[in-house]
Order: sequence, then structure tokens, then C-alpha cells
Amino acid sequence: MELQKDHGRSIPGFDLHSALCKCSKYLEKYGGHEMAVGLTLKEENFEDFKKEFEKFAKTSKLEEIQAIINIDGIIKQEDMNIEFVRALKTLEPFGEENKMPLFAYKGLRINSIRALTEGKHLKLTLRDDNIIVDAIGFNMGSLVSDYLIGDKVDIVGTLEINSFNGIENVQMNLKDIMKSI
Repeated sequence: MELQKDHGRSIPGFDLHSALCKCSKYLEKYGGHEMAVGLTLKEENFEDFKKEFEKFAKTSKLEEIQAIINIDGIIKQEDMNIEFVRALKTLEPFGEENKMPLFAYKGLRINSIRALTEGKHLKLTLRDDNIIVDAIGFNMGSLVSDYLIGDKVDIVGTLEINSFNGIENVQMNLKDIMKSI
């Protein structure tokens, strides 16, 4: 009889502690709250626990949960400059307790769009009146067919300085994109 200890983190909209309560007959001990839990179970109970947990998850309508992105601010043309991005570096070091600021930029027109690295990543140039905004979406290449040149979009991401062939420019590292409303 070997005991397995583990922990879990949830997403807003799925009560992880309630899920463990429904499966508690397979657990030696557990505790936590809606967003984070710890648990101990016997190895021989793992498969039964897994089935019961998955059953609970399926009845929880996970497909209806909407992801929430908390942004730190809305940016405009005048913020898309190297000095602004360098000023953000004063907030470093970034990590779990001090995340990089997330910004929304609204009402951009797609100037070009393509998938990179065999369809894995998304590369965009976006236009806001007289400026071009470069954006890269890592692991977002599957979205390339959802948008057309000329579509008006809102984006969320972090700002970074991209250096290529000795030229520096501001680039948005995308976390999300949607058609403007």
C-alpha cells in the first residue's frame, strides 16, 4: 500500500474542492479551496478516483466556462514605442508573484497574417491609422484561418522589444485575439 500525495490548481468556474468532496471515498485525506487543493490517496484507488473525478468534471459543463484574462491597461499608438517598453523593465523581475503587465490594444486592422513554424505560431502585422503593430502569437497558429486581411481585431498581450538584424522594434506577444465588437 503506497500513498500518493499530490496537489492541484483550478481555473475560475471549476470548484476543485467540491470535485474532491464528490470523490472523497477514494482519498486518504484532502483539503483546500475552490482554486487549489492537496490530496493523498492509496495507489490502488487511483483509477477509481480518476473515473469518479472525470465523471464529476463532465457534469460540470467545463465547455461553458469562459476564460478570464485580467489586463493591466489599454494601450494606444503613443504607447507603442521602445522607451515605454524599456520603462516597463523597471517592474522586473517578472515571475509568478509579479507577472508581466498584460495590455489590450483595440480596433486594429489586420495588415498581414500568416502561420509560422509549420502552422504552430501566428504572425501578424496590424494597422492603427498611420502605425504598424507587429504581433506574434506562440502556439496560436491554428487561428490563422479565423481571420482575414482587413478584419478589425482587439488583442491582448505583453510588450517586448524584438531585435532582428540590428533593428529594434516593439512587438506584442499575444495572449488572445478577437474580432472587434
